[in-house]
Amino acid sequence: MYRKILAPLVLLLLAALACNLPDGGSPPSPSPTATAVPDTASPPTSGSPTPTLPELTGEAMGGFQIAILVDLSSEPVARAAAEAVLQEASALLQYQTGFVFDVIDFRQMERTGTINQMASTYLNTLAPQTPNGLVIFSYGDDGLAKLYGGYSGWVVGPEGYRNTFVSPVAGDQHVYLAVMHWNEQYGECGYGGSDEVVSQTSIGGECRNQPGTACVQQSGYSMCANTVDSLYASTPTYFLAAGIVHEFIHPFGTGTNDDHYGTPHCQEAMGWTDATWTFSVEEAEKFNVQCPNLYAAFDRGYRP
Repeated sequence: MYRKILAPLVLLLLAALACNLPDGGSPPSPSPTATAVPDTASPPTSGSPTPTLPELTGEAMGGFQIAILVDLSSEPVARAAAEAVLQEASALLQYQTGFVFDVIDFRQMERTGTINQMASTYLNTLAPQTPNGLVIFSYGDDGLAKLYGGYSGWVVGPEGYRNTFVSPVAGDQHVYLAVMHWNEQYGECGYGGSDEVVSQTSIGGECRNQPGTACVQQSGYSMCANTVDSLYASTPTYFLAAGIVHEFIHPFGTGTNDDHYGTPHCQEAMGWTDATWTFSVEEAEKFNVQCPNLYAAFDRGYRP
């Protein structure tokens, strides 16, 4: 995920941030020879219509089971609100892959160690069944999720566990993690890195690195006037929902920032190598800032 767009290079990547930091702690490092999964299936194509919820109804291909954990040492999150965000994320995942998120548990936990330890404690002592992935609403280790919006990882499942969604970098014995900052704000304006508004226009690297952009009230906070019409701003929770999809898709590529939309690695994998291709913020947001070929790899990774 990304918090603010600070410079033209970061605009190209929509911020290469910590969304793929090792397992919110320490998953196995990707193999030096790992590359994006070849695009042998048919991924969503450039120019596909923008997803809207009415288009996302219909029978799903299957479910990716999720347990939601709330880190009480960070910030409170109500169950109904968390499940509503996962429902929105589920629609976005279905649009890209045909699969949906199935929420099978919700727990509030006091975290005393790392995110990794919190996840392992849940999986080995509290989980009614082992899910495919954990959404952990938390500031993250060393505040990284609060700083960057979220990050991705995986932890070893209980003994004998086999994940039905097999990652090319994590294999089939791990449970995937999406560590998310609940109150992340898309396109925030006039904050200057603080928790309160200090300016009526953008400062620093806010608003796609356009200082002086007007700030407007949107979704209960001060937002950049040049982002209010973005897909990510279309609902108060779209940014968070898209971030959840983004983090769970990471392990189905290289597990690195090379997975992001518009990187040289992505352009090569998608065949976007001629001079006519240009970076599109709108298209990047449609693909949740991931390279489109990762969604086909996610589908191919399903091995029930």
